[in-house]
Amino acid sequence: MDLLTVKEVASELRVCVGSVYKLIATGELPCYEIVTCKRVSEKDLQSYLERQKKEMVKLPPSARRHF
Repeated sequence: MDLLTVKEVASELRVCVGSVYKLIATGELPCYEIVTCKRVSEKDLQSYLERQKKEMVKLPPSARRHF
């Protein structure tokens, strides 16, 4: 099992370290706590990313807006 540091997860997601800690604190991203260090498994990170994936919905031409 490969474990990533919070800094590595932040780099992968292209977000700040604080955002990763928030995801961990809210339970959205599971982690292992080893002494005082938090580690995220690659599998849990991939699962999180899959849950965040949004499919684009194509609107019919009559519902489209032009800005």
